[in-house]
Amino acid sequence: MATATASANNTAGTFMFHPRTAVFEHPITYNLPPSQYATSTINNKSDKNDFSQYYITLESRTTIHKSAKGPISIAECEPQGKYIVIENTSRSKNIALAGWTLHQENDNGDILTFTFPNNYLLRSNQSLKVLSKSNETERRNSDLIASLLSTWHTGSNVVTKLINAEGKDRSSLTKKTVFS
Repeated sequence: MATATASANNTAGTFMFHPRTAVFEHPITYNLPPSQYATSTINNKSDKNDFSQYYITLESRTTIHKSAKGPISIAECEPQGKYIVIENTSRSKNIALAGWTLHQENDNGDILTFTFPNNYLLRSNQSLKVLSKSNETERRNSDLIASLLSTWHTGSNVVTKLINAEGKDRSSLTKKTVFS
């Protein structure tokens, strides 16, 4: 492991670099402001001014919380925003989704909504994908297209709710990611 020490205008900091591959890595840009007080040193036997081999390793932890009131639930929100999967876990009851909506909010407060068509029936033990417009070429049989949405939300914190025609939450899926 190499250690770099930087100081500028009597403010000092120590940065730890890990010259190894990890799951989440981002290259470092190391620039000190030009100043007569700015100095930099690195304790590494290779090129003392070459930081291109070093990466900051980010660790993340993602939690997903799902809940449902009844047999209809949100099974999955694809991480790249391609689709949302809704499932009917009932063994015998088909559910009419006329007037139901998917409501998705990110941590910026941006809200996306999709309203199911009036004639849509989700059969027992079946699921469906609600694809974003940019992924409509992946459509299969009973999949629906959210034609007004280029993509579903992506990001660290996203809350997706399935709301019935009476305005009641029937299912939710919350994704939270913490980086350290």
